[in-house]
Amino acid sequence: MSHNRRRILGAALALPAALTAADVLSATPAVAAAGGIEAQPWTDLVLEPGVTAPAGAVPQVRLITIAGTAFLQARGSVACNLAADQKIATLPAALRPTGLVRATAPRNNSQGINACRFEVNTSGSLTIYGGNSGNPITWVQFDSVQTVWH
Repeated sequence: MSHNRRRILGAALALPAALTAADVLSATPAVAAAGGIEAQPWTDLVLEPGVTAPAGAVPQVRLITIAGTAFLQARGSVACNLAADQKIATLPAALRPTGLVRATAPRNNSQGINACRFEVNTSGSLTIYGGNSGNPITWVQFDSVQTVWH
């Protein structure tokens, strides 16, 4: 009988993660909240002039707290024409970070660049970085944005 050390080690390391994931997935909302997981409702972003939301993809954010650590989660998308780093939205007052928060978001693929920087400052301004006149950002998708909040 042959034993592959890599396979045995992988199985041993995956077991605790599988048990934890199974516990979270099978938990009822009340149990999940008691276990330290809390999700706030989705809140619409206030968009800047010239930035629009495609039908059915309104950009929204919410905070999820897991074991005392808050994470910002975003969804939706925007259509825009960003030829420079630009503020595109403002977060509601209840969702202001305690420090600068950064993440990466998908954008239109132009000249081999398909991601931009998503940044929120303490005043709630959401700025997108990476567009320029030779390579403007025409849309940004937020579904992959998840970052530690505070």
